[in-house]
This record gives sequence, C-alpha cells and structure tokens, in this order.
Amino acid sequence: MGQEVAIVGIGRIPCEAKIGSKSLNEIIFQVTRAALDDAGIEREAVDNVVLAASDQLDGRAICSMVLACPAGAYLKDEIKVCQDGSTAVAMAYMRLASNVYDVSLVVSWTKCSETPVLQVTNLSCEPFFNRPIGLNYISTAALQAGVYTNSFGVTPEDAAKVIIKNRANGAKNPLSHLKQPVTADEIKNSPLVAWPLRRIDLPPESDSACALVLVSSNHVRKIGRSPVWISGIGWATDTYYLGSRNLNHIESLRGAAKMAYRMAGINDPRKEIGLIEIQEITAYHELINYEALGLCNAGEGKCLIEQGVTLRDGDLPVNLSGGALCSNPVFCGGLIGVAEAAMQIRGEAGNQANRKIRTALAHGTYGFCGQGNTVIILKGQ
Repeated sequence: MGQEVAIVGIGRIPCEAKIGSKSLNEIIFQVTRAALDDAGIEREAVDNVVLAASDQLDGRAICSMVLACPAGAYLKDEIKVCQDGSTAVAMAYMRLASNVYDVSLVVSWTKCSETPVLQVTNLSCEPFFNRPIGLNYISTAALQAGVYTNSFGVTPEDAAKVIIKNRANGAKNPLSHLKQPVTADEIKNSPLVAWPLRRIDLPPESDSACALVLVSSNHVRKIGRSPVWISGIGWATDTYYLGSRNLNHIESLRGAAKMAYRMAGINDPRKEIGLIEIQEITAYHELINYEALGLCNAGEGKCLIEQGVTLRDGDLPVNLSGGALCSNPVFCGGLIGVAEAAMQIRGEAGNQANRKIRTALAHGTYGFCGQGNTVIILKGQ
C-alpha cells in the first residue's frame, strides 16, 4: 500500500461569462499562487505538476508549452492529461501514492469566451459519418436525455426540479457564474434547443481556473494546513462510439463509483456520504448520475429530488455549489467540484451546508454522453 494523499491547498477564482481583463496566463498564475499560499508553501517545495488542459479549447498546439510556466511547472516534473481536471487529481494521486513524490500541484483552466465550444466538440466526432451531421456536446447530450426519458418516464418537470435546486444553490455561491434563481414558469418558457433540452437545461459556458496542492501522508506534518484526505478514487472510460452504448445509463460512472467506494470502504453511499458535487452536463444528467453513483435504482433518480433527499437541507445535498448548471468552465469543471467538496469539509464554502460535512464525493466527466468519469471520495480529519 502506498502513501495516503491529502489536499492541503486550494486556489480558486470566480467563474464568469468572460474574464476579459486578464489573459489565460494571468488567471492560471493567480489560482496557482493562491493554492500555494493556502498550503503555506513556495513553488520550490513542489515535486511535480499535473495539468489538465485541451489544446483545442485553448486554440494552440501543445498548450502546456505556453501555459505550464504560469502553472508553476518551470524546471519541474510536469505532465498533462487531456481529460477533465478531476482526472488530473487521479494522476497526481497515483504519483504521490507511489512514494516517489511528496508534493503535487494540480492545475486546470478553460476560457470558453475565447473558444467556439460547439465547433471544437464537433471536431471530436468520428469524421466520416458523425461529424458531417453536426454532432456536438449539446446534440449528443440531447440524444442521451431523450433515451433516458423514454426508458423511465422522466418528464421535463422532473428536470426542472434539478434546475430550480441548483440555481438556488448557485445564487448563494460567490464563485458561481449564474447567481439568479429561476422559477418553473421561466424553465417552461425557455426556448427548445435540441429535444428534450431547453436552453435552461444546459450549463452556461464559463471562464475560470482552479488549482490544488496535494501532499503525501509523510509530508502532511510539514504543512500547517488541515488536510482533506482522499480516501477513495476511481475512474473508468467507455467506448468512443455512441451506437455501441446503452445511453439510458452511464456505465463508466458506475465503474468509477464502485472502484472509489471499494477503496474508501463505503458500502451504502446514501448513508455514508454527507455531500456530493456532480458535474451534470444537463439537468437530466444529474438524475442519471444519481443512479450511476448507486444512490438509487435505475429510473429512480427523479424520486430522490421529489423526496427532497438531494436538496440543500436534505439527507444528501447534491451540488450546493450550484453545479455545472451554474458554472461550466468545460475542462476544469471536475477539478472545481473537487475544490468545492474539499471547501465544504473545511467549512470554507460560500454556500455552506447546514451541518458539518465529514465525507464528500466529487465527480468529473468528459467525452460525449459521459464517456469517461472520475469519482473522488474526500474525508476530513
């Protein structure tokens, strides 16, 4: 068994529609410096840097050649993952648990305001059949939402409950992009984008960045900050081809959750987890994710929110931050979810839970229809 791993530093900036006053280099440096300051260490103490970034979304080839330096990676061991920022946490975790490193810096970012996200995701499609018909992250999410609603009788009113919950939570989060609560009538009158998705069912496109400092257990005593331990971690990837998947569930998330639960010794997530941060790509997908995380049986995700289980004052609050429906810097959304969950455990989140959170789950996803997923279980002291 390798070293245990803890989060000891968090660097955040607010998610916004457009951070026009600062360059990407500047916001990356800002969150990196903030994470190091939070951990009470200097860059020289960092053994390795793990970046999560997309060349396509950044609009340059090998983006880390330009952006690794403001992320603290100058003359450091540096590696980049091309998946969601939560995957970078998994990479850093493995490096620290190996006993080779003691301090890792994880940094991820996205400036959606400078990127045609729809066109970029269309370029991710298979080029001969799928790309020409215009598939992108919205149309593929709509396909999955449609399959799910037809399979289990989920209604737009069920999805509306997710939107109302998350937007109300986001309104209390000072780091959230969208801070306006919404009503059922506003949701009903929102324009249809791709059936069954209305504009309001989809996350905004946000600018932001996030950084975490992770340390091994043999280094925690050298850090003044109270650690948030990673007690379980799991990840899985499904096939690239949508036609080869059953879209009424997310198999890779099921696998990632089982892996994380097994490592953390969790047998009943409904009872043993105090808070969850889900990266929901649409309102419908939060319900799908409830099921994939083992919180309920297939088709029963809507029951959890109907019964108030996942509300702010429910037995298992989900997305107290507002989730992706309020803040969606595409590539670093999962890392922000990890940061939000850790901040809840430390008692420092802007939208604080009504009770002390001892154990939290953070989830990140990437690819069409939840192709790849990461689940991280966090525990306080």
